[in-house]
Amino acid sequence: MVAVGTAVLSLAVPAQAAAPTGAAGKGAPQATCFWFGPMSIKNKATNLAYPDEGALYWGARFRIPVGSTLRLEGTFPHARYMSVNAYGRVAGVDHAAVDALDDTAIQPDPGSINPYLPGADRYAANRSYTLTMTDGVASQEPNVIDAPPTNEAAQELIYRVYLPDRAADQAPASLPEPVLTLSDGQVLRGDALCAAINDPQRYFSFQTMPGPVYTGLVNLPGADPAKNPSYSPVRWEKFFNQPLALSVYRIGTPTAKDRRKDLALGEIGGFYDNRSVKYAVGPINAAYGKVLVLRGKLPTTPATGPKVRTMGSGQMRYWSICQNGSPVATNGVDCVSDADLKPVLQKDRRYTIVVSRKVDRPKNAKAKCDVAWLNWGDKKDSLGRRTGTLLLRNLGTDPGFTRALQNVGIDDVDVTSRTNKPQQKVMGAYQPTGRYTSTKAFEKGGCGRR
Repeated sequence: MVAVGTAVLSLAVPAQAAAPTGAAGKGAPQATCFWFGPMSIKNKATNLAYPDEGALYWGARFRIPVGSTLRLEGTFPHARYMSVNAYGRVAGVDHAAVDALDDTAIQPDPGSINPYLPGADRYAANRSYTLTMTDGVASQEPNVIDAPPTNEAAQELIYRVYLPDRAADQAPASLPEPVLTLSDGQVLRGDALCAAINDPQRYFSFQTMPGPVYTGLVNLPGADPAKNPSYSPVRWEKFFNQPLALSVYRIGTPTAKDRRKDLALGEIGGFYDNRSVKYAVGPINAAYGKVLVLRGKLPTTPATGPKVRTMGSGQMRYWSICQNGSPVATNGVDCVSDADLKPVLQKDRRYTIVVSRKVDRPKNAKAKCDVAWLNWGDKKDSLGRRTGTLLLRNLGTDPGFTRALQNVGIDDVDVTSRTNKPQQKVMGAYQPTGRYTSTKAFEKGGCGRR
């Protein structure tokens, strides 16, 4: 989950319009008295902050009493990846990831194993772990997460599970159980624990861009209001921080150079981001063509699933491209993950993804023709334009793999150009090209290797 919310920018829009639109996500299901969720792309009430279709998200909001200790007692799920992220305020950004534990960094309980380590038995029976939460106190001890209060004085966690093998790995019974030890030694679980520490707000406050702000950004002097901020071919830019992401609308205007000040803020992250994921954003617009063709090279990732007994390795843990709505909505529409692409990979791990509405889908945009299809969606943005927001995710990259978003630094992007060639140079074929066409033109290519 990552959202590009509102920020204070010196733009030609009403100042009052830059305020957050308010809380969202109130319809989140309550999995247990402690955890709410899962939040997913399939639930309209929780389809916010650009979720990944391959992931499930559970959240918690609580306040640890002074002198108390909160632990999470869990069992490693059968999945591609899991993590726990804590959120707080970073450089003026609320709900940014401040600490996290990935699955491979978690030490199992005595007598158990960590099934996420390469070569481990993914279906080992003994697979328990215990995490300890601290209250704004960083620690180098294993299995400790610092969960500082946010600006709302509540501590927040998100528990993520990517590509779970089974329904049981998505059920409430699979979630880590909180255990609270009070300063007098009393131990609380279940309803008693929740009564003692739960924050009254049982959902996250997702910030989305107010409509007047969006209108002002799209219509900046010098911009093309029919297409801003998209370009042809698709322009990708790594997500470094919220002000930079918002100022993408300045490209092609007299104030484009001001984006360099936003880039200088460095890598801060975003709302409810995953610390192990790096993101690239590619705005798209059907004014260039109703069919978009993405071509690139897929990194290697470990195979997982009910039939895979041994955990493998790869250049990264997980990869996906998702199509989403505008910053006003932040809804997810559809995703293609590395697992979806493996059956249609071509020579040298090359792939072709067609992005279109169902009505515009070419007949040869199907697995039989080695083509994956990504649903553009039918909903227009608040200005009546058929736009979209592509989000490329690189999760858990191996240090030896140098063609990932994790290797793109602030010196590797050109935030004022319409092409951002320096980023493409770092990523090579692992950053997909995106070219617009028509349904008939793509169908003329026939069915087969491309």
